[in-house]
Amino acid sequence: MPGSGNNGTVRTLVTGCSVRSGDVYRRYVSGLYRQSRLTLGDSALAVRVVSDVIADEGAPARGRGEDDVRHRLAESVFRRCQQLASDPPPGDVVGRVGPAGSLSEQERGALGLVLIGGLGYVRASRVLGICPRDMAALLRTAMLRLATSSATVAETAEEQEKR
Repeated sequence: MPGSGNNGTVRTLVTGCSVRSGDVYRRYVSGLYRQSRLTLGDSALAVRVVSDVIADEGAPARGRGEDDVRHRLAESVFRRCQQLASDPPPGDVVGRVGPAGSLSEQERGALGLVLIGGLGYVRASRVLGICPRDMAALLRTAMLRLATSSATVAETAEEQEKR
């Protein structure tokens, strides 16, 4: 039962579950948002994914390490993004692409898991269902494609400044 403070105000009891859930949200929301935004290419859907994942997570199991929670959340974001990509809600734009339109859905997912989610490439390969060697090649290709795309954008900007 809620107790009464010395000044007459009513204190509310907060369950341990909601406190831990809020702690999880504050600690990981930014990275999860960046991961889902990279994967989906849409900020509104990214917010929805993160909200769904945090709501589903509730309170993390006791005794689990910080990295385990972070990795589990990153995997949950990836899976939720896959669900949305395969069965988009009515009114959502299908087939959105990532930075400069140069990365495939699988490449964006892999980068999100490894760079933002903090998973090692071996664990990320299991999430994607490919062997670690293929994951390494996928990440290398995605990074090279991004580097090439960035170089092209920089060259175009330099040419426009010269005019």
